[in-house]
Amino acid sequence: MKLLVLLAALLTTLAAAVPAPRPTTRKPASSAASPAVLLRKFDLAPLWLVSARPAEAQTMLGYMGPHYRPFNLVFEKVWRDSKNPGLYHVQGKSRERERLLPFSGTITLKSLKKVKAPYQSESFKALGHYQASGSFRLVESPAEEGAGTFTGTLLVAFSQTPQGIAYQPGRIHWWTEGEAGEGSKFTSTWNSVAHPAAIKLLWASNFMGIANTVLQDFSLGERGPSINRKYTRVGWQKFWDNEEWWAEAEEPAL
Repeated sequence: MKLLVLLAALLTTLAAAVPAPRPTTRKPASSAASPAVLLRKFDLAPLWLVSARPAEAQTMLGYMGPHYRPFNLVFEKVWRDSKNPGLYHVQGKSRERERLLPFSGTITLKSLKKVKAPYQSESFKALGHYQASGSFRLVESPAEEGAGTFTGTLLVAFSQTPQGIAYQPGRIHWWTEGEAGEGSKFTSTWNSVAHPAAIKLLWASNFMGIANTVLQDFSLGERGPSINRKYTRVGWQKFWDNEEWWAEAEEPAL
């Protein structure tokens, strides 16, 4: 009998010594949508397509080469791949001085995330602000003399509005102080068989808003629009022409 009592006491002691299992705690689910979900949600084609704005052509402006000559580019066709939401197929034209060539290629978005509002705007109502990044490859028509290839990276800042996606605008006048506004910025190099040494370029949808941050002393003064002579000497005086250089010439009526 005593043996049974001692055995029971020993079992009780051993049971008390074993620690009770800790309750498992679940981490709260993140409210931020994954990049894959956002890439499927947002079709960014309207941010680049030249005819996306009914009242205003959506053109890209930038510079090319060591002398920072003006460079223009338009995306005339942009469509998202039916199987890969981060892949966009594009067609368009580029111009550098008298050199105007068609191109085709792809833009590949690798990330897309929600970000904080870049700045407050009472006149622009946004449901959310986003940033995307990726790479691109644009191949000029091989049938054209001197054709080459643009390759590089892009950074896109845009907003979701009740009407769809759009760029939050910046300051009214590009030559004054203030916010540059959201936009798409393409950092690129260009080379060809005839010109294997890479030429650096940069173009953006809001280039005039960021010009003074990528070109030293681009604009002078704040009382009116004035471009530094350092840049007008290499072609920037034609910035004021505001021509639809990409449009096909109409055939004369017979």
